[in-house]
Amino acid sequence: MTTDDIEGYFGGAEKVAAFFGITSEAVYQWRGRPGRLIPKGRAAEAAYRTKGELAFRPELYKRSVNPPRGV
Repeated sequence: MTTDDIEGYFGGAEKVAAFFGITSEAVYQWRGRPGRLIPKGRAAEAAYRTKGELAFRPELYKRSVNPPRGV
């Protein structure tokens, strides 16, 4: 879930912050994360608390694994 997704749903960073009970500064910091993804746990929480209106997409959070070098 991206910051654009959740801010669009709630109508801004301040409303997202109120939903999670965090500061709006924390929400603004999410914008600097790779892909503008919100933290995985927060995405799952948002999906649960909105009864799926915001979709949790776990595939966005998979890390790429590089094979070992020099073997």
